[in-house]
Amino acid sequence: MEKEGFVSLWMGNVDTCEELERLLATSYTDEGDFIPSIFARYFEIDRYDDAVREAEYYEESSNDLISLLEGFSYDDKIIPEFNALLQGKLLNNFNAVILLYNFKYTGNREEVENDSNFLKYLGTVEYK
Repeated sequence: MEKEGFVSLWMGNVDTCEELERLLATSYTDEGDFIPSIFARYFEIDRYDDAVREAEYYEESSNDLISLLEGFSYDDKIIPEFNALLQGKLLNNFNAVILLYNFKYTGNREEVENDSNFLKYLGTVEYK
């Protein structure tokens, strides 16, 4: 699913910043084998480059796409692209944003709700 020049977007609701970090944390077994993040397992993603992943937790949830994406890398390019893709509307209020750059999500799972966490894949756009 790695694809140069594309960025995939997930938004959702989580209880705390620490919970978002927990969902995105990767680890290794004692033998050195990679263990994907909970987020990756939710969306059946084998692997992504953590160096080009950005995420943010907001104390206040919002349905304003522009304010949720301001400050991320390439925001001058990705905001208009996602705005056009989503027709300027978010149907829910969200307090968490996850962006995977150089990644074109092609999985079947669109959303996951587990415990008090909800994450939804919103789409992929070109940013370069």
